[in-house]
Amino acid sequence: MIKIAKLNDIPYIEDILKDAVNWMDTKNILNLWNEHNIRWDVLSKNYKIEDFYIDYINNIPVGCMAVTDIDVTYWSDVKQGTSLYIHKLAVKQDARGRGISKELIDFAKEKAYSKNINEIRLDCNANRIKLRALYEEQGFQIVKKILTDKGYELALYSCNLN
Repeated sequence: MIKIAKLNDIPYIEDILKDAVNWMDTKNILNLWNEHNIRWDVLSKNYKIEDFYIDYINNIPVGCMAVTDIDVTYWSDVKQGTSLYIHKLAVKQDARGRGISKELIDFAKEKAYSKNINEIRLDCNANRIKLRALYEEQGFQIVKKILTDKGYELALYSCNLN
């Protein structure tokens, strides 16, 4: 079950994201996420609590994502409100392989449909082949790859909902 986050859910969001950071660290996966920038005091500079959604299994938070209608960092040429953007999608290690990511993506698609928005966009680590395959299986197509100022390669994806 997916619910919109409330202020008292901040520890759940931080815990889910920290679990993802820890997993990437143990696998030596280069990523823009770290223990500092997944804390709410940093996240809240770019997101409101109501941008976040939490997926629960048996009342236990197992996944989260933020959904916004603007992304000036990587999609500055796209007019606000014409696309939805998925950010910070993460699933706890012990819940992986249960379709949580797909469920969250489907939720974002339904949210877009309800707002008469025909496109969802996201960015991810260009070197995470399995993650990119997950997005591509959900209908996302790569738009371009970019190199951040820190030498980190991102893949920018779009999913047309028509």
